[in-house]
Amino acid sequence: MKKSLLVLFLTAVFFFICLPICACGPSSGALPDHSLDAAFQTNSEAPDEFTVLTIGTADSGGTMYPVGDAIARTLNGHDSSLKVNLSASNGSYHNVVNILDGQIDMGLVSGDMAFCAYFGSGEFEGRPDQRLCTIGAVYSSLSNWMAPDSGGLTFVHDIAGRTAAVGPQGSTTEVAARTALEAAGVTDSNASLLNYGLGSGARAVTQGELDAVHGFAGIPISGLTKLAQSVPCHLLTYTKKELSEIISSNPFYYSAVIPADTYPGQTEDVPTFGVKCLLCVNAGMDPELVYNITRILNESAQELAARHDALSSLTQKGYICDGLPIPLHPGAEAYYREAGLLDP
Repeated sequence: MKKSLLVLFLTAVFFFICLPICACGPSSGALPDHSLDAAFQTNSEAPDEFTVLTIGTADSGGTMYPVGDAIARTLNGHDSSLKVNLSASNGSYHNVVNILDGQIDMGLVSGDMAFCAYFGSGEFEGRPDQRLCTIGAVYSSLSNWMAPDSGGLTFVHDIAGRTAAVGPQGSTTEVAARTALEAAGVTDSNASLLNYGLGSGARAVTQGELDAVHGFAGIPISGLTKLAQSVPCHLLTYTKKELSEIISSNPFYYSAVIPADTYPGQTEDVPTFGVKCLLCVNAGMDPELVYNITRILNESAQELAARHDALSSLTQKGYICDGLPIPLHPGAEAYYREAGLLDP
């Protein structure tokens, strides 16, 4: 009898020890075999499910940062395997350097700066680097000269003998301004050309310290809009001869127009020149990844335009891949040929 009780006691102990283990096992029905395996598999593979990319932009006061944000949001929204982040920088030059150094995966780069980096001129004199290539153009930066109505300026060449802000030192804004002014006969010898940021330059105009300010970005440029709202202002224009000289001497610039009503009080179209801003990458980037990114951007043109006005150019057929100053990445080129945007 005692032996039987001992056996029963040991059996019960064994049953209660095994019960928690069995309850988590396949026979319990709480979690099927494949679900348990999937849970562990998901955890182990989670880091590999996402491709994390970084886009280099510029400071938050210009066009590049919000454009980069729009691109990142669109890519993330159309491909759950992509996680695209933003990296603020000092702009095009630093984005080129960081792409080539592998610090960022993609970067917004003004076409003139991309041209200089690829062919080894300007800021990259003697240092050509064919590893730099592009996914495509995403928006255009246009030359905008704004002056108060009270100043009596009409054309860009009227800046001779006056004081004007050409943009931050070494920026693409300053390069474009000085290139244009030289074609218009305006130099440091006959005008006071100062390095101001767009915000500080606009404030100086309102305070009567400057006669004009130059902006080189996607339109409308918010700083110029605010300036025109605070003081009656107008855009200065180039002559046909000046524009012809600017464009013929600089293969990355093209003829453009600032449409009427872009800024408060602007009643007519204003002829100018511009450069395409490119989404650049390293030539070594995975072609399939670039193909997918290119496809999403091209197919999401309307969505991108809704996110930021500067991206409305993407809705023009072929804008994204036509007239680029540097070569396309092979993955992007393959997509454009397949989509019928480039010749087979």
